[in-house]
Amino acid sequence: MLTLSSLAVAIVLLIVFDSYFSGLDLTTFDKLINYETAHLKFYPQGYKEDIDNLPIEKAFDPAPVLAVLKADPLVKSAAPRISFRATLSNGIYQLPVVGLAVEPTEDETVFTMKQSVSQGEYLIGSEEAMVPGVEVAKDFQAGVGDTLTLLCRTKYSTFQALDLQVKGIIRSDDYAIDVNSVLVPLGLAQRALDLGQGVTEIDIRLQDIKQIEAFKKKYAGRFPQLELWDWKEVAEDVISHSEEHAMTKNILFACMIIIALVGISNTILIAAFERTREIGMLSAMGMKHRQIVGLFIFEGTMIGLLGSAIGCLLGFLLMAGWTSRVGFDLSPWMKSFGNIGFRSVIFIGAWNLELIIQTFFFGIVVSALSSIYPAFIASRMQPTEALRK
Repeated sequence: MLTLSSLAVAIVLLIVFDSYFSGLDLTTFDKLINYETAHLKFYPQGYKEDIDNLPIEKAFDPAPVLAVLKADPLVKSAAPRISFRATLSNGIYQLPVVGLAVEPTEDETVFTMKQSVSQGEYLIGSEEAMVPGVEVAKDFQAGVGDTLTLLCRTKYSTFQALDLQVKGIIRSDDYAIDVNSVLVPLGLAQRALDLGQGVTEIDIRLQDIKQIEAFKKKYAGRFPQLELWDWKEVAEDVISHSEEHAMTKNILFACMIIIALVGISNTILIAAFERTREIGMLSAMGMKHRQIVGLFIFEGTMIGLLGSAIGCLLGFLLMAGWTSRVGFDLSPWMKSFGNIGFRSVIFIGAWNLELIIQTFFFGIVVSALSSIYPAFIASRMQPTEALRK
């Protein structure tokens, strides 16, 4: 029972762990596409290498590219943006932020910013207004209708100060948006940054995300002055965190294997020594070595079967009634953690029935294999010696 229980607990932990982190990955990827990366981006040549500094001097005219994209049947929508470094101030405190200059009408066809406005209204046209993330607004205790100053550096390295009214506040549950970003109209930013009609990126949403590779092949070298990046290439930090989650899951798998190998092998070996007389009696009555081996392997397999069944059943019930419905809100702590790659502050589990099925059969197979050695030891006992003990 102890061996069976330890195997079941290991399986339950594996299923719950995988559910939460798979859910986190899915939510994070969804946030990235809907708020930051879209499906693909056109950047100026060399922009990606210096993306941490958001160099606005590499801005380009988006009109020729947008004209081609909007006529492409693969493209659902496309929108220009400017990402720039800025400082937000209320006259007393200052906070470094990322400015996102958007063309409101076009941007809402690619991203879901407008649907995430929790207070006030979204931007319209080129008005002198801003929409900060909810945590940015909290830092200044600012509400709708308040005025904050956005300090930025122009293309020619001169400073510009914009006194903008808070028209709305975004709550996206995306760390990068809620904690770091301020949205302003594209036309306003182009004038303030001395960019003319220039932008730093064009964001593209395809009709089907599965068409990314086909789109990249189609537009390879089409615009020599631009680079085309898909959302995974843009979000390398997030993808690396996802890979770390997968590695941790594999380590948990390895722990489960060790538990099964050591626990079941030890249990069967002890059982073999406790049944020395019985083994001798069976051997004396003519039972063959392979039949004795089969008995002990069958016992180990049954332990694995019951342990795997109980673990998978409990894991399934937890996934159905808890992990996929009850989430952990990490927003009170995420800001102090900093940007560690997650784009969601809510941990909600995801369904992974394939893992449950794989774990069930895997537990049985490992249990059967771990029984082979003690079964072989038991089968080698000589009947006369076994009966004397």
